[in-house]
Amino acid sequence: MITQIHNYDTGNAIPYDDSYILKDIIIKDNVWLGDRVIILGGVMIEEGAIIQAGSVVVSDIPKCAIAGGHPAKVFKYRDIEHYEKLKSEGKFN
Repeated sequence: MITQIHNYDTGNAIPYDDSYILKDIIIKDNVWLGDRVIILGGVMIEEGAIIQAGSVVVSDIPKCAIAGGHPAKVFKYRDIEHYEKLKSEGKFN
């Protein structure tokens, strides 16, 4: 997870100055991150999403989405009705 970037646009030196721009990362409940996923600052991954191994997440991922790639793109959704049923029954692993 990378929550900071160099101040390259409005800083006092080039290519960048000593200050950083900090951006939060929000990961909601029951998110499954594959191995070696990179998440950049300013991103929210909504509940129940799955991120494929090796992906680079640069933008928000919706609820129950399955995303992957560089940059990560949504290519499928979980069965949200089934997900909600299991959640309401308390079936967590």
